[in-house]
Amino acid sequence: MAGAPPPRLHVHYYDLPSWLDACFRRLGGPGKRLRYCLWQVAVKGRVRSLLSAARFDAAHHVTFAQFWSPCALTEAARLGVPFIWGPVGGGEIEPAAFWPGMGGRAALWEAARWLLHRASPWLPWARATAAGCRLAVAATPETAERLVRLGARRVIVRSQVALEADRLAMLASLGETVPKPAPARLIYLGDLRPHKGARLALEAVAGLSGDWRLDIVGDGPDRGWLENRAARLGIAGRIIFHGRLPQEEAWRLMAAGRALLLPALHDSGGFAVAEAMAAGLPPVCLALGGPGAMAGEGGIAVPAREPAEAVRGLTQGLRSLIEEPARWQALSRRAGGNAGNRFGWPAAVEAVYAAAGLTMEQAGGTTEDGR
Repeated sequence: MAGAPPPRLHVHYYDLPSWLDACFRRLGGPGKRLRYCLWQVAVKGRVRSLLSAARFDAAHHVTFAQFWSPCALTEAARLGVPFIWGPVGGGEIEPAAFWPGMGGRAALWEAARWLLHRASPWLPWARATAAGCRLAVAATPETAERLVRLGARRVIVRSQVALEADRLAMLASLGETVPKPAPARLIYLGDLRPHKGARLALEAVAGLSGDWRLDIVGDGPDRGWLENRAARLGIAGRIIFHGRLPQEEAWRLMAAGRALLLPALHDSGGFAVAEAMAAGLPPVCLALGGPGAMAGEGGIAVPAREPAEAVRGLTQGLRSLIEEPARWQALSRRAGGNAGNRFGWPAAVEAVYAAAGLTMEQAGGTTEDGR
């Protein structure tokens, strides 16, 4: 867009004072979220002036994907402009039975998230956003339940994960052309953090027999723990820690796999799931959050009420894909089939705007002043 900006695109910037940004940066991840919440409150005046100066067909909040944050576009509802909220997530929370296995710091963070979820019905800004929006788009069924409780009048479930047409075509081509050598290769692709489920992945593959290997693509604070745990389980020789890879290299490695193993405990999205399925690679995940909802009939989502049940289900799912070629082929076809409608941007945009009662012309911005 820098070389040829769309003629009806107008970008308006707003930022907090630099000294305040520096303070938030020192706080790390929590500071990022605090900064975002303050930004949403501070930008309301600018939003109000923009919406008052010209006629708009719609206002659409697209980031961050967390339902409990303040939202500046509540000003649109006050001015009579149809307001779309989301896709937003954040309603996903894993059962407390998983907390002890995540380590002390991560368990405390999950407990704090649980308290926030319990308090969300009483957050006045979240209730105001839900009441003001014409359409609330939930990234997961769990978040949809939260939005209904907050008072949103119309809620649909649509993932915020979507892929460009050329990427979908490229992934489909990789799935058809990249050989799948023996031994059976299982792929984990994601950050190595407790809530991403790599610890559960190791426990699951430790229960497999036969010839297999697990490629772990990604890095993070859990890597050292995972390497030590693989050694204690006696499977270190079958686990390859690749660290972070260039995207194209990660895609080729993924396309050579038998299954994507991604047992995230709470995740509203999952680009790796969409990319794997577009390449015909069935995901094996937990029936939680975005990955569980995205897997559908092209993957295996296992119950996850407590860790032993989850590990047992993951192991059984992986074993079936390794030992039953016919089942793997059937799931692979379903995973890659109709990927454009499930994971393509045009289908995602059309679904959201149609549910909001807006035409695609309105979504593209065809008012008299071009906004």
